[in-house]
This record gives sequence, C-alpha cells and structure tokens, in this order.
Amino acid sequence: MSLAEVPSRLEDALRDANRGVIVLAVDGLSSDVAKQTWLEAEISTLTSTMPSTSATAWLTALTGVPADVHRVPGMVYRNGSGLVHAITGSPRIPVLPTVLERHGATVLAREIDLLNGTWAQALLRGCNRIPAPAQHKLTAQAEDPPLLVANVVADLDKVSADHSFLWTYVNIDDHVHRHGYDESVHEAMLRLDAHASRWAAQGWTVVAHSDHGQVPVAADPGLVEAWDAIVREECVIPSGGAGRVRWLYPKPDRLEAVFDRVAAALGAAATVHHASDLGLPQPEAGPVVAVAASAAFPVPDPSARFEHGGVSAEELDVPYAVWRA
Repeated sequence: MSLAEVPSRLEDALRDANRGVIVLAVDGLSSDVAKQTWLEAEISTLTSTMPSTSATAWLTALTGVPADVHRVPGMVYRNGSGLVHAITGSPRIPVLPTVLERHGATVLAREIDLLNGTWAQALLRGCNRIPAPAQHKLTAQAEDPPLLVANVVADLDKVSADHSFLWTYVNIDDHVHRHGYDESVHEAMLRLDAHASRWAAQGWTVVAHSDHGQVPVAADPGLVEAWDAIVREECVIPSGGAGRVRWLYPKPDRLEAVFDRVAAALGAAATVHHASDLGLPQPEAGPVVAVAASAAFPVPDPSARFEHGGVSAEELDVPYAVWRA
C-alpha cells in the first residue's frame, strides 16, 4: 500500500465524516515514532515513493500518481538542458488534479505557502489558502517542535468553525535533519495526538500522515570526493537526486563506464542501478543511480546528521493515522 492511496482514503473520510476532516501533513515523521506517540489513533503503514523525499512524496500523496506520471523524481533533476530544484525552482509539472482541489480544501500550508515555484502551485492549486506566518516565525517554530505544534493547533482552532476540509503542513523535517527523533519530537507528537483526540471528540475525523522517515548518516569524506570527481570528469551536468538516492548524467558513450566506476568507488556504501530498473522517469533522472546502503553514503549535505531518500524501512514506512469521534 503506497502514498498514492492517500487521495482515495481522504475521499472515504470526507464521505463518512460527521463534522468534517482535518489532515495533518507531517513532514519527516517515521512510522516508528508515530506508533510510539499517536496513542489514540488507528495507525496503518503506507510506503513512500522512490526516492523517499518530500518533493516526490507530497505530489504523489495529493494526486495519487507516481513519479513517472507527475515527473518530479526527486529534489534535483534534469528539466530541459539543465538541472532544476523542485522546491525552489520552476520545473514543468503536468497539470494534475489533487484531492485538495477536487474537494475545495482550506489549507494552512505554512512554509509551502511562501514558495513561489511550480511545485507549490501544483500542490495548492484551487485551494482556499490561509496566509502563512512570516518566515522568521516559521524558522523559530521549526527549531522547537512543541512550539511548532502549539502554533499549528492554534491556527487550526481559529479557522475550524468555518470549514469542513482542512489540510495543514507540519514541518518537523528540518529539526530531524539536525537532531534526529529526539525528546522534543516525541513530546510534540504526543501533544499533537492529544489535540487530534480533542478534535475527534468534537466530531471531526482527523487524519495524519507523513511523506518519509529519516535515518542517521555520516558521509565519508573520501566517498564525497570520489563522487565529485566522477561528476567532474564523466558527466555533462552536475548530479541530481535526493539525499540517499543520487544519480548521474554521463557524457555520451560513457554510461556503462560511469556505472562501473561508481560501483567501484562507493563499494559497500551503495548499490548502483540503471534508472529504468527503478521506475524513475527519463530524462529527468540520470541513467546511473546510486542508492545508499550504509551511513557512509555521500549525501549532498555532508553536515546532515539524519537524511532520507533511500529504500530502508525507516525511510519508506509512512504512518497513516486516523482519530475518529
């Protein structure tokens, strides 16, 4: 069962709800932490996308289609003759209806509301958008998960009386990248569980799900250097991908040579694949794909303590929770 099932599940919830549906879109929460902290919910497990990263996963969760249809295979990928950053750039994304647009959702998109690129437009098109707080306030909240939850809850309480389908973004991802699933994340999710139970007691159906989990990383400087050398010497444009899944765009007639060189350079830290074998769209994803097999994998940001994008259960298992009246 994949994230592509989310739209149909939300439509079932909307059909059966007494008062309405509140959706908590929690970025970066692992299934294990959800099961430890969402104590009053019914929780099932869905599977994230390939790669298991936000740009790909949220589009799939709202449109119900995989990356080879919505054409956003990761955070950084080929778009025309060069690379595009899915979140901050303006990639060409097919016009696909989302479950939010079909049912006239009111969204508190927070950080996503401040993005001007086509990715955010694809997610939020046709919705009633509640303006986001200022960027500095969102940054402060992302650094303090309990404070983040308190603000999300306060904002939902302000608007819930006037709407029947609410969707809000809950960004714990930034904190987890730096600190992992520490005590503050657990405390924040326990508080979210309590408020979800309160809303359910008021007649709401409350749904919460994530896009991916995260795992500890410790990029090996030697592997980072080896990856950069391959890009510099063998490729026509810089590498793309998302965290623990990265790909290359080899020069003409160098594909198999690059494949072999990457496999030899990364060794036990990665498995190496042809993009076509992983279902990644071409030419967006590079034809040579490295998937992390250990914490030493050369992630794009070597300073990160936790990352995602890969295919471990910790990254792919996504919680889907429901609190009912």
